[in-house]
Amino acid sequence: MIKTKDSQSSWSNISSAVLAIANAGALIWGIVLIAMLLISTPVFAQGGTKAKITVDLSQTEQDLNGVAKEVQSALDEIGAETGININIDQAESGNRPKLGVYLSNMDFEDAYKMRYPYAFGVLVNGTVSGGNADKAGIIEDDIIMYFGGTKVLYEDHLVRLIKGQHYGDQVPVVFWRDEAMDTTLVTFTHPKEMDEDQQLALVDEEKESKARNSHGYGGGGFTPMLVQDQFTDVVTLMNNLGLSSTPFRSEGIVLWGGAGQGYVGNGWFMGGFGNGGNLSNTVNIIDGTNEVTRTIDFSMGFGGLTVEKRLAPFSWVVLGGGVGLGGGSINLAVSQDDGAYHWNTLGTDLLTNKSSSLQFSKSYAIVHPRASLMVKLTSWMRLKAEYGYLYGYAFSDGWKTTLGSGTVDVNQDSYELVGSPNTELQASTISLGLWFGF
Repeated sequence: MIKTKDSQSSWSNISSAVLAIANAGALIWGIVLIAMLLISTPVFAQGGTKAKITVDLSQTEQDLNGVAKEVQSALDEIGAETGININIDQAESGNRPKLGVYLSNMDFEDAYKMRYPYAFGVLVNGTVSGGNADKAGIIEDDIIMYFGGTKVLYEDHLVRLIKGQHYGDQVPVVFWRDEAMDTTLVTFTHPKEMDEDQQLALVDEEKESKARNSHGYGGGGFTPMLVQDQFTDVVTLMNNLGLSSTPFRSEGIVLWGGAGQGYVGNGWFMGGFGNGGNLSNTVNIIDGTNEVTRTIDFSMGFGGLTVEKRLAPFSWVVLGGGVGLGGGSINLAVSQDDGAYHWNTLGTDLLTNKSSSLQFSKSYAIVHPRASLMVKLTSWMRLKAEYGYLYGYAFSDGWKTTLGSGTVDVNQDSYELVGSPNTELQASTISLGLWFGF
């Protein structure tokens, strides 16, 4: 007896096969679609304001491979009944090795921050724990320069080079770290099997934010400074010179000036600063029948070099701490005029007039530790607030003084003012201004 198939039953089997194939394809594409939606959904893309999520594509591909194997098994059973054999090619998605890195193209700020002098390379934003790059010693903020002897031009170029590898291949990788080139050997091994609940790998938000936040690359700005000092010795001298009230305020004196800094590596900046200001007052003094106009000017200034370390905990604020080293001085100029100069009696007037001028000064070596806060206004401008403590070390006791232009004596332009106090310079400082260039 010859066994024959019923045509209606055969068509039913064929329809079942087609339906199974369609369902299998829909399942695979459905999973891909869900993964893409998870990547682009704002809930996952933003945590708070800027939290991020990264899909572990290698795990997703493994899951798709598992689904494909199940579908292939079902197709084999259908094929045994219908005689229609269908195979799914998994080689493209499942057998491609991975380097296990998160990459981005280099920009000027990245290159400047890492002191990278070349116009090629790809920046490593992070690595997959236990991945091939991690095992080879590649870490975050490395710059991959050469892959298997080929110069890496940009991110997609490196991706294509990786796709050309096979499991078991060993590839030399040249990378840039800590302002120097280094080499490692990457071995492309099979990924370990992962649990079903490890489909998505969350990237640590704080770590990624730290990698993206910039502490700047250099700039300068206008930084007026309030020196909170009472200047008691100077006020006493002004009172002795006839001023019943001095131009000093109880909160201190404002010095005008600016500063600039350049990036030197690893979050450190070096630059210079300078600030100065003056106060003035005039008084009329009557001595019997004579009257003189006396002008008293106070001035202060200092400047030098700065060293600062910056940290960028957030994208909109940068914290800094450092010290300024330099020199400075405080000066007091006194001049008076009785208006007694006449053309015809000039010789006598020089002996009898009360017109004169004096200069008092005291010099210091300056040490100025400080802490700063820079708040982002635009990409090229910050509001900078700074608090510090100004300490001056006097080069000599007392004050120096000169007469007129400082040539009272051919061999000695200035001399110590007898009985003058050893005025200290120690005061808190507050600065607020705009910083350009960042």
